[in-house]
Amino acid sequence: MAKVLAMLRSVPRLILVLALVMATVSLAVPVTAYAQGSTVAQQRKDPISSFFNSLFGGLTRRSQPARQIRTPQKNVGSSRSGAVVRKREPAVVAVEKAEDAKRVVVFGDFFADGLEAGLKEAFLESSSVIVDGQNEASSGLVRDDHFNWPAFLSGWLADPEKTTDLAVIMIGANDRQNLSDESGEHQARSERWRELYAERIDAIIELFDDRGVPLYWVSLPPVASGRLNQDYAYFNELYRERAYRHGIQFVDIWNSFVDEAGNYTATGPDINGERRQLRAEDGLHFTSAGNRKLAHFVAREIRRDFGREGGLFLALPQGATGPQPFMPSDEQLRTGVGEVVALTGAQGGLGTTLAGGPDPTPEAPRDSAYRQILLEGELPETSPGRSDDFSWPRKSVPLPTAVIPQSSDPLVEAVPGEETVDGS
Repeated sequence: MAKVLAMLRSVPRLILVLALVMATVSLAVPVTAYAQGSTVAQQRKDPISSFFNSLFGGLTRRSQPARQIRTPQKNVGSSRSGAVVRKREPAVVAVEKAEDAKRVVVFGDFFADGLEAGLKEAFLESSSVIVDGQNEASSGLVRDDHFNWPAFLSGWLADPEKTTDLAVIMIGANDRQNLSDESGEHQARSERWRELYAERIDAIIELFDDRGVPLYWVSLPPVASGRLNQDYAYFNELYRERAYRHGIQFVDIWNSFVDEAGNYTATGPDINGERRQLRAEDGLHFTSAGNRKLAHFVAREIRRDFGREGGLFLALPQGATGPQPFMPSDEQLRTGVGEVVALTGAQGGLGTTLAGGPDPTPEAPRDSAYRQILLEGELPETSPGRSDDFSWPRKSVPLPTAVIPQSSDPLVEAVPGEETVDGS
């Protein structure tokens, strides 16, 4: 009976504890309502843990939103409101050509077609140069059935209505073909093929030489194809050899379109130093920026001839103070951008003079030690005791006698037994 009474007495306490537990659970439900599905599944597997989690709220923390980091933008030009404004390049306005303007004519294949477009843009602001072009995209020096370059050039140069003050030729992209003569067909780059191809290059050069027209021969550029690259490099050596033999200008542009390792690259600095897409997706043609850079190296040689005394162009553009040199170019004067020089990559020799000008270098006098020793290789006579005297036995050289100067200072102390300065 006593046990029953004790159990009845403990019922209110049990009810009170259950009530407190239910109240705590009801308050904890809103806090844990955002729990993920994985937490709910864990509670089903572990009811004891879920009870204490609901009782004390668990250790779940609310995640903080990620901070957004703003990268500062480089202002090309700024307005008062702080907005970024893209700097506009000044528009290039074509000037009217002078009546005595010199005509530069470009001949060749599809590479020459792009070179012509680049040269026209290069001399757009110059009234002294007119650029023209006579190009056949699929032509070359190997085949004459599709287009006969010697016959065309002969007729062009003989026509009095067609003026050519300077000729530029860029050809060879389609010449990876066999050549034939009376002995048969010869494979490209064979020894006989080289002889026949050199003869055709000579024939082109001689046509301009006979007419007294200066000729610039432009090298082929590197391309994406490895086999084409090897053939084009082989052709360039032939063009260089024949150009040097005939004394014409050879403009080598190969190293201006390769990377630091000397390999083909589709991008690179343009004439303003900005990295641009210079080659088309086919790895062969040039983009407009590439054609402009290609023409830059040819235009530089033309401008150098403008300023050369006794050179090709004698009539210089007139300025406010009389004749002005053609360098720097009109484009450099307009934009303030000088000539772009790549700081990396292979650099080819341009064959230009660094200093000295047209005047001859002065010669050293005939009797000067510089001329006798460095130029003529004559050793001077040795003197006994000098560092270049290797005679043996050594010659004795009398040493000069030291002379002690007499002092005229009145404060010099008199020697006892001798007269002083004042005679006392």
